[in-house]
Amino acid sequence: MIVVVAAVRYGRHLAEADRFLMRHANRPSAAPLVLLSVNLTARKPGKASPEGNPYLRKIIRRRRLKPVLAAAIAGRLDYPRYHWFDRMMIRFIMLLTGGPTDPGVRVEFTDWDQVDGLARRIAGLCSKRD
Repeated sequence: MIVVVAAVRYGRHLAEADRFLMRHANRPSAAPLVLLSVNLTARKPGKASPEGNPYLRKIIRRRRLKPVLAAAIAGRLDYPRYHWFDRMMIRFIMLLTGGPTDPGVRVEFTDWDQVDGLARRIAGLCSKRD
């Protein structure tokens, strides 16, 4: 089983994850795939599933993936960590989506109970394959 945890920056999954998923999708006997997308859209109710999360839905469709499990996880917003341009872009996105825009704020949006539940589900999927 392959577990990919891919972060979203500026509306796209990081290039390394996208390239890996492209290669994985093109392998005829690829191992089962678990796909987890880390993005701040997942902070909102209903946005943790492939049906509710546009980034997750888009990469699954674009790469023609058939994951055995797919979910979106909200991450951490850490404005002070970013360079000026990145901070301004993220603030703009947050303004549009109703998120925090204070450039000094650090917000942990990760639902760690969700992460624990996903880890248990992945462990269950792995044990079924043994």
